[in-house]
Amino acid sequence: MGRVRVDRVSKAFEIDGRSVQAIQDVSLTLEEGEFGALIGPSGCGKSTLLRMVADILQPTLGRISIGDAPPERVRREHGIGFIFQDPSLLPWRTALENVRLPLEVARGKGRVADATPLELLELVGLGGFEHARPAQLSGGMQQRCAIARSLALKPKVLLLDEPFGALDEITRHRMNLELLRIWAQTKITALMVTHSIQEAVFMADKIFVLAARPGRLVDTVTVDLARPRRMSQMNEPAFIEAVKRVRAGLFHDQTEAFDYG
Repeated sequence: MGRVRVDRVSKAFEIDGRSVQAIQDVSLTLEEGEFGALIGPSGCGKSTLLRMVADILQPTLGRISIGDAPPERVRREHGIGFIFQDPSLLPWRTALENVRLPLEVARGKGRVADATPLELLELVGLGGFEHARPAQLSGGMQQRCAIARSLALKPKVLLLDEPFGALDEITRHRMNLELLRIWAQTKITALMVTHSIQEAVFMADKIFVLAARPGRLVDTVTVDLARPRRMSQMNEPAFIEAVKRVRAGLFHDQTEAFDYG
C-alpha cells in the first residue's frame, strides 16, 4: 500500500525561454514501512523530487507510483501527508483545531486515523496544549502539531521537506527521536529531505544521495543500525561508515586531504 517507486523520472522547467533540467533519470524504491532520506547539495532537486511524489509537480519523463497507484489518485484519496519546514499552522485556530482541519476539508472522503485528533496530539507529546494557539507554542511544539495534523487522515506515505531545519541543534535531536517514535507506532512509509548527513544516517533505513546540475542519483546507502535508534549509536562503527559513504557520494574526491602548500 505505501511502497514508493520512482522509475526513470526526469523534470525540466522552462525559465526565461530555456529548458533547465532539474532532475535526470532518477530511479529509487522505498518499501512499505521504511524510512528514507533524500540528501544532496542545494539545487540538486531534492524538494522537486519530493513534490513530484506528492503530486504537487508532474514529471517531465518517467513514472512514480505509491503502492499500485499514481500519486494523483493517492492524493485525491488523502493518502499523502506532507510536512514542510514551516509548520504553516492557522494562527487563529488552537492546536486541536489545526489537527482537525484535514478532517473538515476531506469531509469524510479520506481514511480517518485510528486515533482522534486529541489522541494524535498526545501521540506527539502535546497533551495538555490542545487549546493553545500557535503563537503560544515553541517552534518544536508547532512542528509536533504539524506532524499530528499530517496523520489525521491516516496517510499511506509521510513526506517531510526539512521539517526540523529551522530548529536549534538540541531541539532538532529531540524532534528526530520523537519523529522516529511516532513513525514506529504508525508504521507509515516516510521519505524526508535533509541537508544533514548525520540526521539522514540516524533517521533512515535507506539514504538516496543526489548530485546536482542536473539532479541525479549517485548512491543508495542502506543503514545497518538497530532500531529503535539511540543517540549513542552515533559512536558506533556502522554509523561512522554510513556517514563516510554518504559524504563520499556527495563530495567524491574532495573528501581527500587538502594540500595547503
